[in-house]
Amino acid sequence: MAKLPDNETLRRLFREGLSDLQIAQAYGCTPAAVNARYILLMKEPRKPWSNTASAILEAAWPREEFDRGKFTHFNRSRDLTTFIRWRLGDPTLTEKQLLRARNFTKHQKRDGVVLTLDWSKDNPWVFLPREPSDGELVIRWPEGRELPKGPHLEAISLPPTPDGPGTQRD
Repeated sequence: MAKLPDNETLRRLFREGLSDLQIAQAYGCTPAAVNARYILLMKEPRKPWSNTASAILEAAWPREEFDRGKFTHFNRSRDLTTFIRWRLGDPTLTEKQLLRARNFTKHQKRDGVVLTLDWSKDNPWVFLPREPSDGELVIRWPEGRELPKGPHLEAISLPPTPDGPGTQRD
């Protein structure tokens, strides 16, 4: 049986949206082995949208390095995670969560701001004026960190309209 890649490579593969099956096929192991490793990495069972949101945030501010878990109870953190899940098309979001995600978008567009972490503050989730380097991102992506691609990049980007994708209910 082949060996799974190192943790950083595995995190990158998850951020890029590869499924357990795709990763397993690439490394000659079972999808169960990939999922077990993912659970160890993220310390929680895998849920498609919330875990993808966590993986995206992990790419920006890794838990081990930044102890980001201490800051997830703040409303801005919850709003950001909900926004990412909305952009990923999470059908399990409640009407209240959808409203929060849309308001997060409207605030960013109206005030020209991005969200970032500033550990010198009591509430480290702070809005800063948008800079040209931010593009359409909703967070200030940390320098030196690899930016996600494809759907994961779209998940942290402003939608073209305030209602954007992911708002239709079946």
